Amino acid sequence: MQYDILVYGPVFCDLIFTDLPVFPTLGKEIFAGDLKVSVGGSAIVATGIHRLGLKVGLVTSLGNDPISDILWQLLGKLGLDRSLITRHPGALRQLTVGLSYPQDRAFITRFERPTTPPDLKAILQAHPARHLHLCSFLATLDVPDACKLAHAAGMSVSMDPGWDEQALRDPGLLALVKDLDLFLPNRAELEFMAQTEDCEQAARALLSEMQHGMIVMKNGNLGASLYSHATEEDLHLPALPVTPVDTTGAGDAFDAGFLSAYVQRLPLKVCMQYGIICGSLAVTATGGTDGLPDLEKVNQWLPKLPS
Repeated sequence: MQYDILVYGPVFCDLIFTDLPVFPTLGKEIFAGDLKVSVGGSAIVATGIHRLGLKVGLVTSLGNDPISDILWQLLGKLGLDRSLITRHPGALRQLTVGLSYPQDRAFITRFERPTTPPDLKAILQAHPARHLHLCSFLATLDVPDACKLAHAAGMSVSMDPGWDEQALRDPGLLALVKDLDLFLPNRAELEFMAQTEDCEQAARALLSEMQHGMIVMKNGNLGASLYSHATEEDLHLPALPVTPVDTTGAGDAFDAGFLSAYVQRLPLKVCMQYGIICGSLAVTATGGTDGLPDLEKVNQWLPKLPS
């Protein structure tokens, strides 16, 4: 099968608690008004791309434990192609508990690395695509040469690093970023990597390390910014005026929108608009996938954005 985009990275079972009265403290119990069970991690990006009508392959690993079984069923209900998912005989309990508030959230995540990671080189050779998206630095722990493998297969490459202080300090991350075509951090991740609270300075510092790529920085309800060697001016777009319900997966939703336009070679401003629409609408529903728009809804919003 010919794919437009391959999404490579771990999938998590998200347990998202909402309608919380306060933030929990040690020794005290609070009660959530609601609970959502959904897919997280790379599955959010893959679902967003699928909703926009592109052919997406999800390259990930699941085990034989109950959490993996739940994820397998949820991925099927979302209509995702599961043919590139490796099922392992042991447990892979990849779980995230989210405490969601309208403006922000907190997570506790359990990540287990499979004993035998996917053979990315063989997958890229057998299943050609236009683009490879690396969903979090966790995805590259076993494949540090992912960029070189993808470029050798004629594919462009992007990565969203995810928030992990140890990973963001890892020299291997900077080495990988140098070879990327697109780096998609949020503002906190970008500033942490560059050890500065000035996002413009952080973007310039990391962009100077990249061979030929671009940085797209997601900035929450302030929108997003694009920095590139190829453009004379930076590109800044505001977020949509929506009322947030749950911000889980907003960054991944942005990635899905941006990449869907990018692989179709649409102008960078349109790529940003796709990302803004998908990221903004994602926060209007609980969980990372329920608010993801289809192409019809994106086209409805495009004329409403600032010219």
